[in-house]
Amino acid sequence: MPIYEYECCECCERFEKLVFKSDEPVSCPKCDSSNITKMMSVCGFKSGGDKGAASSRVGGSSSGCAGCAGGSCASCH
Repeated sequence: MPIYEYECCECCERFEKLVFKSDEPVSCPKCDSSNITKMMSVCGFKSGGDKGAASSRVGGSSSGCAGCAGGSCASCH
């Protein structure tokens, strides 16, 4: 079951939610609003090859950006 990242459009709270069904309603844990946006997540994996190999990130920059949808995230610079 996937864990999705969301951002509330009312209070800007970012949170993660384990989703069991694709049609499961999701609401903000801070303000209980259902006006939320699913964020683009960064996927991580660990190589099974070389013992010295570190974890790799796919789909994001090395700066740790969570993939902000607006494209103006200060941490992406």
